[in-house]
Amino acid sequence: MKMTKLVSFIPILTVAVFLANGLAGDLPVGAIARIDVGEGPINAIAYSRSTNRIAVAAANSIYIYDASTYEKQMVFTEHTDSVLAVAFSPNGKRLVSGGLDKTVRLWNANTGKLRNIREEHAAPVNTVVFSVDGKRFWSASSENNTIRSWYARDGGRWSSQISPQKYVTFIAIACSYKGAPVARARALDSMSDCIIEFRGGDHWHVVSGHTEPVSVLTLYADGKTVATGSADKTIEVWNKTDTDKPLHTLIGHIGGISAMDFSVDAKLLASGSSDKTVRLWDLTTGQSIQRFTGHTSEVGAVTFLEDKALAGIALAKGKALASGSSDGTVFIWDLNKIVSAD
Repeated sequence: MKMTKLVSFIPILTVAVFLANGLAGDLPVGAIARIDVGEGPINAIAYSRSTNRIAVAAANSIYIYDASTYEKQMVFTEHTDSVLAVAFSPNGKRLVSGGLDKTVRLWNANTGKLRNIREEHAAPVNTVVFSVDGKRFWSASSENNTIRSWYARDGGRWSSQISPQKYVTFIAIACSYKGAPVARARALDSMSDCIIEFRGGDHWHVVSGHTEPVSVLTLYADGKTVATGSADKTIEVWNKTDTDKPLHTLIGHIGGISAMDFSVDAKLLASGSSDKTVRLWDLTTGQSIQRFTGHTSEVGAVTFLEDKALAGIALAKGKALASGSSDGTVFIWDLNKIVSAD
């Protein structure tokens, strides 16, 4: 009887994966799955290791997928404009999102119920992040460089911080392994300057070699490593120990940089570009080790499928990378089959 049940289950699972991924022959080299979200652009992707789910922010909605079968589980549709940022709580039970509608929304990730909506930001919310203990989260808006802090239980505000008006271009926030916000990163009005601020008033100033404006900035959770991507098609990787020159200048994309993500051990950097490709970089050597092709439009999100909240713990390397494009597709790339980059 047990054997009969097992045999009857296998075709069902196969069909589920088939429906999510399409024909295997349709997948580009290096991809193990394709998710056709159905609308775009895709601006953010988040992963929960605790519940093995993927959240995809596409247009005004958030789609939740099983990370094993890639089946769609739920769709959150309360935002009234494009969703720009999403993040799971460490236990995967909550999801926070920010959008072009200037709102921050807290969701029950298991039921899809909207638990709270906050409208204090005066501009689109482009960054959200949970503390490691899951008790609070932060949201950031580029206008006036506003960072707000919230209780995760009910979404109520417990403090806010507003930076000087002149820092207006971009914000990134990172949390330390102990759950406190150790750093926030901002690009200045000038195209090449970046300020990295730390708790207690410490900060460091990066003057990059970019020849065009910084379009995306990614801060690793240790607060010591930052990557800046520019419309000039290059990426610079910096470390707090030496702000006179970048650790690496990453060259390979033929379009502007539109998305980046550090691996949980900071040994790899993934980048997406307007050239429709995803690149994987070895941060030990500064070399591109893989170029993934298959998207038909700008890549707006890249995310390693590993738990950022556990970055301070020795974990196995991430096995996969997710990328999302303006064409409404998400590809899952197999990092165990890396060959070489063009």
